[in-house]
Amino acid sequence: MEGSTLLRGGNSNEALVRFQSALVLDRSNATLHLYAGTALHELGRYQEAAACYREALGLAPGMGEAHNNLGNTLLALGLFSEAADSFLQAASILTTSPVPLAARATALQALGKIIEAEAECRRAILLDPAFAAAHWNLALNLLLQGRYEEGWREYEWRWQKPDFTSPCRHTDIPLWDGSPLEGKTILLHAEQGFGDAIQFIRYAPLVAARGGVVIIECHPQLVLLFQGLPAVHSVAPFGAALPPFSTQAPLLSLAGIFGTTLQTIPSAYQYLSASEELRLKWSALMSAYPENRRVGLVWVGKKYPDPLRSCCFAELAPLLSVKNVTFFSLQLGEKACSPFGMDMVDLTGQIDDFADTAALIEQLDLVITIDTAVAHLAGAIGKELYLMIPFAPDWRWLLERNYSPWYPSTLIFRQKQPGDWSDVITRVKSALETFSRSNKKIL
Repeated sequence: MEGSTLLRGGNSNEALVRFQSALVLDRSNATLHLYAGTALHELGRYQEAAACYREALGLAPGMGEAHNNLGNTLLALGLFSEAADSFLQAASILTTSPVPLAARATALQALGKIIEAEAECRRAILLDPAFAAAHWNLALNLLLQGRYEEGWREYEWRWQKPDFTSPCRHTDIPLWDGSPLEGKTILLHAEQGFGDAIQFIRYAPLVAARGGVVIIECHPQLVLLFQGLPAVHSVAPFGAALPPFSTQAPLLSLAGIFGTTLQTIPSAYQYLSASEELRLKWSALMSAYPENRRVGLVWVGKKYPDPLRSCCFAELAPLLSVKNVTFFSLQLGEKACSPFGMDMVDLTGQIDDFADTAALIEQLDLVITIDTAVAHLAGAIGKELYLMIPFAPDWRWLLERNYSPWYPSTLIFRQKQPGDWSDVITRVKSALETFSRSNKKIL
């Protein structure tokens, strides 16, 4: 079938045209509805995709793949309970496949059903011990629970996932096992997003303490910031020529290599800082705002992998009534438009990279943000941080607690109900009012 060939080749638009043309001739073909739904899902047209899958199931109720694909689309729509039900239906039909079980674990975890999600991951692994997606979901589940010993082991399965967000680099060089380096040069290379790199760069001094000459490979936007680490010999952006090195490790593998537990997280109060040059630059820029508490705001994160790590700008409106506060935008890419007249200073046009952002944050008294790289950066430089997170949190923020063992300066405000930022903002406002009345000075 030409349409399925186009779909496999990533040409979803053309594939959809073929499927829709075929459906004009044969509306009773469940497989055509299934394929059309798949193309629509790939194009981000989730409501239409769900309708196609339901058409397929109306014609063929026992089509396990349609139940599974409908579950994926419902996940994308944030309908986690319905998604869990669809995956359960798929699993009851596709009894030898680990796919719907691993996917159901994602839906259950989003619903806060952590133990049930873990059980589904383990059922999937029993069916197929080499199924990387189930190991990955299990890793996220265990790390969220703070069960780090097994969690770090399972986390290494990320490299086996075909759709993992980062390429597996430098596999021709031996992976470091944590043994003494005795003067050898070691490459620590970043992966995934900016926040991941900022969080785990804290391990570089520990690697240097094992006798290694540490070089870092990372996103270009982080190079200048990481050059300030005293334990690092040199920093290079991805794609640049690297000096010779004897061994290597991805940054997020270091926690497992060091056997990190909740009690042994290397959580120095401040392990990153701005350069003196940038500190002077931002001190001068901020000198125009000597009055009030200076509070930085971020309200939108990347939609992938978690579209729920964002709130609408208008939802921050209750913060406006807090006295003795000047708000500063730390939001890049989402400019504030303020229909309710929020007096917020926006100096983000002066930011070139994360070294600039670090210097700006150093001039603030407090940062209020959803889960973004800015949260990691503020925590890494020891700035007072109010972190707003969704009902289903990222693994690094653990469960229930209102503090972070990774960032001691952080106070966590969790959604009590999925999607409800209003209660979070109410609690943040109360904390900010107390903060604004305090005698606390810039750190």
